[in-house]
Amino acid sequence: MKEKIYRSALRLMEAIPLPIRAALFELVMLLVWAMDGKHRKIGRINLRIAFPEMGDREAARIVRLCYTRMGTSAAEFVHIPKMDRKYIEEHVRFEGVEHIRRSEQERGLGVLGLTGHFGNWELSAHSYGTVIAPTAFIVRPLSNPTWDRIVTERRECIGNRVIRKSDSAKEVMREVRRGTMVGILIDQNVDRYKGVLVDFFTKEAYTTDGIARMALALRTNIHAVFFFRNPKRKFHHTFRVGPAIPMDPSAPREEEVVRLTRRCNEELEKVIREDPTQWLWLHRRWKTRPPGEPDPYREAR
Repeated sequence: MKEKIYRSALRLMEAIPLPIRAALFELVMLLVWAMDGKHRKIGRINLRIAFPEMGDREAARIVRLCYTRMGTSAAEFVHIPKMDRKYIEEHVRFEGVEHIRRSEQERGLGVLGLTGHFGNWELSAHSYGTVIAPTAFIVRPLSNPTWDRIVTERRECIGNRVIRKSDSAKEVMREVRRGTMVGILIDQNVDRYKGVLVDFFTKEAYTTDGIARMALALRTNIHAVFFFRNPKRKFHHTFRVGPAIPMDPSAPREEEVVRLTRRCNEELEKVIREDPTQWLWLHRRWKTRPPGEPDPYREAR
């Protein structure tokens, strides 16, 4: 019964034209922004860490944009069943896909797509899968099993494959050996035992080293893959692929894991600096600290 209600609500939202639906969702997220003092504060702390020179007014503007753009992205996610090849070709420009093609030919394997919560990251996989080739990506299951099932259907509706985080390593290796690009988000805080401490803006951050370990184990390439929203035409995007990130499989493994993870963070930092309004600043990215170092988010508790 509950699932029928959810699906009926989605069909009702799908019937609303995208610009109107986006305006409604953005309004809802503005209300969330007004009430969510905790995450507004987290966003400002993160911006203070990343851009110490940034003024309070600009930081407040970026945090507010985080909320409204979540509304825009949610409206686009609802629209995914109507986003066929024609729609994607009219709304998404692809840049640098030849880098992936070159790596696939040289290695005879799929590649690892380094990405983050930047632009409409959900739409990026749908766009690539619709126009270029089906892809796979790692996700954390939603806490509500019904919504998780419905969202997974949308994510996989054009042949893409969702990989659950709990069994990701084996599935990633299987997909890469099949020649599939696998997208991995690296911009979340991790516990000390799940990553390595490397530079990220002005403060080191514990960062997942899984993408580096899998690339070295498989001898495949990592490419930075980011989805930029056009600030002047909000339903238009650029899917940008960077060249393969250099790695040295012959180097001592643990040293190369740290070096490669640092390079991945550099790629992420580069695109965020290009347009800070497109990254999701509301996550406690620098939460895990070395022993004895204070929690930078104490004031947001």
